[in-house]
Amino acid sequence: MPEISVHAIVLRRRDAGESDRRLTILTEELGKIDVTAKGARKAAARLAGISEPLSHAVLGIATGKKSAFVTQAQPMSAFRGLRSDFDRLTFGLALAELFAAVLPYDEPAPEAFELLGHSLEFIERNAKPVVAFIWAQVRLLELSGFLPQFDRCVVTDRLVSEVEPWLSPQAGGYVSDSEAGSFTDRFRARVEVLFGLSRIGEFEAPPENLKFATEAVAALLPFWRNIADMQLPANEAALRHLRQAAFD
Repeated sequence: MPEISVHAIVLRRRDAGESDRRLTILTEELGKIDVTAKGARKAAARLAGISEPLSHAVLGIATGKKSAFVTQAQPMSAFRGLRSDFDRLTFGLALAELFAAVLPYDEPAPEAFELLGHSLEFIERNAKPVVAFIWAQVRLLELSGFLPQFDRCVVTDRLVSEVEPWLSPQAGGYVSDSEAGSFTDRFRARVEVLFGLSRIGEFEAPPENLKFATEAVAALLPFWRNIADMQLPANEAALRHLRQAAFD
């Protein structure tokens, strides 16, 4: 059984068998793949720590005809600043969920791996982690080819003019009042949210602040649902947390 070494970040885990964990990992060399960490659920198992979501490690992977197994692990980073702060951990897990949902399997993705690592570092240390979370989402949308058009109508190509413009995941972004009736999934958002989302991805790192950040997260989620075509519980939880915090 051939063995390779990969730089990996764990995106998600599931229980498998009596004591194993099935991991979805993003690797620099192979892209997104599924692997099994045998015995990782046992007490004091040597693979227990690296099988947690957001763990960063160099993994030895043995590949067979149908499955791949983790044979050894050298931890690189556990993003401890995320794990010690509920807000930051919430956004980190939500971001990992998006990478798991939209990236294809078995396609080398060094740019995606670099983006995820940098994004988790930004969420870990940024004064306002939600801004880093939004920045990372927009950069992932751009990298994966799904970036909505926020500043111009996707039908007429006219600049945003309404105070509360329409967005439509089906259309692929902003739609003017005259065109919005054609899209049943349309919803309203502040014009400031659209302007912020259209510009934040231009920065090489997250800005210090973003107006109406919670509303920006809420505006992005329907697009992710449309792209992924699946439930995104970690992102739903992140949005609920933001909305609850606004009332506390």
